[in-house]
Amino acid sequence: MINLEVLRLELNYLQQVVNRTLGNMDARKLGKAIMVLVTCFFKPTTYDSLSLSHLQAVEQYLNQIQQKVEPCEYKLLLNNISTIRIFLEKINFEISKC
Repeated sequence: MINLEVLRLELNYLQQVVNRTLGNMDARKLGKAIMVLVTCFFKPTTYDSLSLSHLQAVEQYLNQIQQKVEPCEYKLLLNNISTIRIFLEKINFEISKC
């Protein structure tokens, strides 16, 4: 089970890192993509091809951050967004079942 409060805190942290690394517009796009995925998670009948594109967008932002920050800083980021990573894995699994 995913704790929504922890997910919210991790999302804020991830958005701050994206904002600092890639810019405010990318941070807002990331937040929107995750919110769409959360909505789909609560209502699985809404999964569609856009859900997959939002999932891929989040993964792209993580890859972009990895390329722009030091490895130790990226590892710290991954350690601090474990709930988001679990959430993305669950979404990916559920999308693959559709």
